[in-house]
Amino acid sequence: MTVREILLLAASMLDMEDVRLSLESAKEADGEGATLLNCFHLIENEIALDYFPLKTKEHLTFEDGKLLFTRFSRLPVNIHSVKCNGQKVRFAIFPTYLQADCTEADVLYSYAPGRKTLADECELGGNISARLAALGVASEYCLTKGMYEAAKMWAMRYRDALRAAGILRRPLSVRSRRWV
Repeated sequence: MTVREILLLAASMLDMEDVRLSLESAKEADGEGATLLNCFHLIENEIALDYFPLKTKEHLTFEDGKLLFTRFSRLPVNIHSVKCNGQKVRFAIFPTYLQADCTEADVLYSYAPGRKTLADECELGGNISARLAALGVASEYCLTKGMYEAAKMWAMRYRDALRAAGILRRPLSVRSRRWV
């Protein structure tokens, strides 16, 4: 799904026919279309950072046991594992670098999505549909425009869609034991 498809769906949900028509033919978003695009970036980041992390693995070279975060191809948010020669190794995270006792390693990490244009593909996949993302965009748009009641309604629909996608989970609790 492209960013344009999500924004067109959000504009349709918000009954913004003129914005929808301009988004269909435009190469770049402007005016209200640009506002919708900013809302999309907020929603994509929220989903990727809070609910459905985007993960990737890279083979990287450490210098003196340190790997600067600028060497990653994407902006790392969370380091999940570091494997040197197929074996997991211990690592430490510092503000500007990752430290481990190896020279080359496969690093599995979560990353933040980058900024997109209308023609770009959305990085969210799996259970995230265009409708779910469009509901979030509609909620953010109403909030930025000061339409608080409409924002509340769209936010409820967005949260329900997240819950239906299996992303929002209830906190697990252990039932107390009952002795007979």
